[in-house]
Amino acid sequence: MLFGKKKKDQPQQPATIKEALESETAADEPQIEITEAEVSADGDAVSSDQEAVTDSPPEEANDEASSPPASFKPGQGPHDSKDVDSTKGYIDFGAILVPAAKGQKIRLDIDQKTKRVVSLTISIGQASIQLQAFSAPKSGGVWQDVREQIQESVTKQKGRVRILDGRFGKELHARVPTVLKDGRQGWRAARFIGSEGSRWFLRGVIGGRGAIDRKASAGVEELFSRIVVVRGDDPLPPRELLKLKPPAGAKRITAPGQQNRANGVSHSTPRGPSDSSNDSQNP
Repeated sequence: MLFGKKKKDQPQQPATIKEALESETAADEPQIEITEAEVSADGDAVSSDQEAVTDSPPEEANDEASSPPASFKPGQGPHDSKDVDSTKGYIDFGAILVPAAKGQKIRLDIDQKTKRVVSLTISIGQASIQLQAFSAPKSGGVWQDVREQIQESVTKQKGRVRILDGRFGKELHARVPTVLKDGRQGWRAARFIGSEGSRWFLRGVIGGRGAIDRKASAGVEELFSRIVVVRGDDPLPPRELLKLKPPAGAKRITAPGQQNRANGVSHSTPRGPSDSSNDSQNP
């Protein structure tokens, strides 16, 4: 499905200078492409959405490369909704508020069985990031447990894992073996980042070129730093998937050629990252 903002009828020619300026401002608003795709559970920590690379994993030279200036304003987040003064310029997906930017593509990953939105996948340039927000205990410590679970899952897939220091602290770089389109043996790569807030945990899975090149991931990393998480006041068990929803006021248009796709997301009743039996849903 394709979501687009409903357009209001506008006069062909603004009657005043003020109206002309307002019309120009509206035209400059970022055009955000929001699509909807059903996903199937494949149980992989590194899914088929992630970048396929050459038949032997290169050294992580690019991981230490300095990041170029991003198109987003600097931020120290992700942020808690109670700590921000304004969410103007953000797209409301329920538990996750996403800053709008030109050239940004957002995909809603839908559970085939329940039709529930289970994650957001955002593409900027050659990189993508899959976002999921979970409830968490006040004591924290979720991200360390989750890294261990992901490492175990990648190992079961006969993959390789490295824990490195990144912009948001410890992050996990994973590669699992796959067969490339030309028949050669290759690898699927993904970077897992995480941030813990006030009774919530936000997980990001960086894919595309950004999984193997920090310069390519600069945009999605800056986006991650500006995400606002809406935890809510309802009591929830630790590691419960927070509710996501399509943005209000959007209309659906059937997207041509849409296919089901695996995105490393589980579609059973959310049990959170503590359930090692389904790593694809775990944060």
